Amino acid sequence: MSKSPAVGSDGAANGFSALDAKMAALSRAAANLAEQTEVVAQRMRDNSKAAVRLSELCDAAQAGPQHAAAAADIAAAFGRTVGGATRMVNSAHNVNAAAAGVRTAHRTEYGGMHAVAQAMGSRGVRQAKPGFYLAD
Repeated sequence: MSKSPAVGSDGAANGFSALDAKMAALSRAAANLAEQTEVVAQRMRDNSKAAVRLSELCDAAQAGPQHAAAAADIAAAFGRTVGGATRMVNSAHNVNAAAAGVRTAHRTEYGGMHAVAQAMGSRGVRQAKPGFYLAD
């Protein structure tokens, strides 16, 4: 299915940089999903148009109402698929935007503290473990 590991499967790798990378990966995956799903939707639109045309040709050739009806049913099924794919594209765009928003908010909230902690760490100053300063 997916080559990406499950969220949280990396144990304690939930520091500033790890969370930033996870949100970036989620955003990229959602954008990729939207792009690929739009390609599928376009194929289904094309197939639906072809099935409608086939139904019209069956009518023009007087091939029998069952053939024209079958082609029309196929066109309708492709149309429903387009609707589902379009909803999936919209959902993927929403996930992409949400992940980008979380990433921006995370950087805004914790970026400064992370930079200070990195600078202090490079000078050998030890930092408390995450959560040490949280009030009960």
